[in-house]
Amino acid sequence: MQADIFREVLVPVIGGLGIFMLGLEFMSNGIQAMAVNKMRAILARVAGTPITGLAAGTFITGVIQSSTAMTVMVVGLVNAGVLGLRPAISVIMGANIGTTLGNGLIALPLGPLGLILAGAFALVYVFSQNDKVRNIALTCMGFALIFYGLNLMTGGLRPLRNIPEVMSMISGLKADNYVSLIWCVLIAALITAMIHSSSATIGIVMGLGAAGVVDWTTAVAFSLGADLGTTITSWIASLNLSKNAKRAAYAHITFNIVGVLVMLPLFFPSMGLLVWVMGWFGGDPGVPVIVNGKETFPLVPVVPSWSWLELRVA
Repeated sequence: MQADIFREVLVPVIGGLGIFMLGLEFMSNGIQAMAVNKMRAILARVAGTPITGLAAGTFITGVIQSSTAMTVMVVGLVNAGVLGLRPAISVIMGANIGTTLGNGLIALPLGPLGLILAGAFALVYVFSQNDKVRNIALTCMGFALIFYGLNLMTGGLRPLRNIPEVMSMISGLKADNYVSLIWCVLIAALITAMIHSSSATIGIVMGLGAAGVVDWTTAVAFSLGADLGTTITSWIASLNLSKNAKRAAYAHITFNIVGVLVMLPLFFPSMGLLVWVMGWFGGDPGVPVIVNGKETFPLVPVVPSWSWLELRVA
């Protein structure tokens, strides 16, 4: 039994998580190498009003695929005096919206193609002599590895449903009342603060949900916690900076905390709305689908990304 757990659970879960996070890193590095300097110049030029700041934050974060990098960039620009505090706050709000695009893409069912695409782009990256081509290949390779890693995690987590001890422990994390909801949010916030990546937390939750280890409402609760935990990076980045830079970081923290506090009492009513919306795209996320003789929940990965967008816009 121990050999089965090692081979069927630990190897694909740990390997998949590592590949997933490496894919996030590769994709972020590739995009930022191509665009971050231009995006910084655009941001400094157009973010003069709250409206343009919000639009710029949404667009640039959607391009560079990292709200953390975007927020740290904004804090640095405020510290340098290039960006004012009020426009910076609107940019951070936009970054919160823009980051949901990447998680929506992660939810696409492209896992089986991830490995072959990653291999193809890796060959381009290794043999190309052109820096621009290499950065594009690195971005695409990272994007493909995200899907492959998520696919590995989902497969590795599925056997946990047959282990009573594991399911008994995880059942305590079920967000079926407000007390357990708050507990799930705090745990997800702690995990996100430790790994410094809300996207990674969402990816882990997608894997757990698709494998049926956690139900879809618990997956949504974890996405709320990821929104809290992601603020730790901007706070750390502002520690030795100017007073206005600290204020920009605190605005980011406050904005996310308020968003979560607003959503907590609306959590269970909004679940009904999500089920109604998902009905237009294939059915109930809590109903399993048989794929190759195995139960899976393909709609669950979509739910955290949609709920995260709802939270970020709220």
